[in-house]
Amino acid sequence: SSGINAEYGEEEAGCEGSVLYVISQSSDSHRVMAVGVRGEGFTNRLSLPEKWMGVRDDALSEISGIPQCVFVHANGFIGGNKTEEGALAMAVKSLDMQGQA
Repeated sequence: SSGINAEYGEEEAGCEGSVLYVISQSSDSHRVMAVGVRGEGFTNRLSLPEKWMGVRDDALSEISGIPQCVFVHANGFIGGNKTEEGALAMAVKSLDMQGQA
């Protein structure tokens, strides 16, 4: 499915429905993943920016202004960066670009 489900303690933390992205580590990079809308299959709460979708490597770093980008999936549900700081910067910039910051 697109993104991930919000099964990460939102209810217990008192922020149910408000988590938009989750940062995780993969074998060789860090990922920023859009959280899916519960029960709506491939619908994300907030996808990564459309202008980043399907872009990779240096081209993505150039248009995003964030160094060491790896990719953003064509559907915008996941992106990668070589560093944790870069993945976090991608999430923050995405929120800012889409009026969520």
